[in-house]
Amino acid sequence: MKKMNKKFLLILSLIAFSYATKAQIRFGIKGGGNLANGSVTIRGTSTDSKPVISFHVGAVLEAQLADRLYLEPNLLFSRKGASIDMTSTISQKVTYSYLELPVNVVYEVIDYLTIGGGPYLGYALGGKTTITDKTNNLEVSQDIKVEEGGMKRLDYGLNFTAGYEIIDGLTISANYSLGLVNIVDNNSSTTKNNVIGISVTKFFGAR
Repeated sequence: MKKMNKKFLLILSLIAFSYATKAQIRFGIKGGGNLANGSVTIRGTSTDSKPVISFHVGAVLEAQLADRLYLEPNLLFSRKGASIDMTSTISQKVTYSYLELPVNVVYEVIDYLTIGGGPYLGYALGGKTTITDKTNNLEVSQDIKVEEGGMKRLDYGLNFTAGYEIIDGLTISANYSLGLVNIVDNNSSTTKNNVIGISVTKFFGAR
């Protein structure tokens, strides 16, 4: 199963980047903040969760497909998660680390302003859960093991993005990632990733 997951991620990466190599391309480095949350259901009951602040960093290619139409595959290290108040004084914060591949198709609506979206695939590297007891001033952390009763290896969903190139090669963008798969490896609860991201990208080369 692990070998199949790795092969699937590799094949998707190769497809995305093979399209990019056939067109005029720009390479960029990218980083920014995540406001991550989760859609959490425990034993069939939806649970209110709070967002956690995290980050993403990586690389992006921009390949022109047609006039004002571009393919933008990204390869990112991204942290996600959520926080849940278990009682009035006890909370649980969960964070997940992913190697993520969003593949967006974007359209330049007017000069320098783009909107678009596409699928994303996440490959889980690990996670951590932290329980905080405010009454006793106690904090306990534990690593979450992938595919060992903690979290599933693969996450996937849809990504929506908008960006503006403020000066030559420097772009500010916002995105929303909607997870479509239960990432928790148990039968009593479901968790789906939801992330709002703000990024700064520096592209190298002319469009």
